[in-house]
Amino acid sequence: MDRWQQYLFETHPETELRAWARRLKFFRFFRAFGGHANDGDSLNAAFAYRTAEELELSMAKLGITLVRFETKPPQPEFGVSYRGEVFVQFPSLIAGTEWIEQPAHCEIMGIAVFVWCSANTIKISVGNRYEVSEQNVQDAEKIETLLADLPLERIDPPLDTKNYISPKHYPDYFS
Repeated sequence: MDRWQQYLFETHPETELRAWARRLKFFRFFRAFGGHANDGDSLNAAFAYRTAEELELSMAKLGITLVRFETKPPQPEFGVSYRGEVFVQFPSLIAGTEWIEQPAHCEIMGIAVFVWCSANTIKISVGNRYEVSEQNVQDAEKIETLLADLPLERIDPPLDTKNYISPKHYPDYFS
């Protein structure tokens, strides 16, 4: 077994990852980059959107209420240092929108998720901070019943890297 496979299967055996890949239609297992990235394993799904209205409609279908500001809220200034308690008071805005706040930590169907949007992408993550469990896979399967009705183009894998168990990088896992 090479070093990559050793790392990939360190927390879950290959048979388990293959089984999860076959069960999940939208979510993909992500093996953390690790090291200095200080990221964790997760299950992620990603979709492209074109307009803020399309974003808002899709979030509403998932039961997520977005916060839209009437005017641009104060934002941190580049090059200025802020104390932690001050910095967290700045709302994180979705790039390319007129002041829609990031959903971040929220719930879909009563399941804790993390949703982050770029100027044209929605990424939904299920899982605790560092490891994916069978319960996370079951939760993802429930959420997928809603994702099937989203009128958005799916991005698969969510990021083009072999860290995602996807048909592009591991086609034999899906047959």
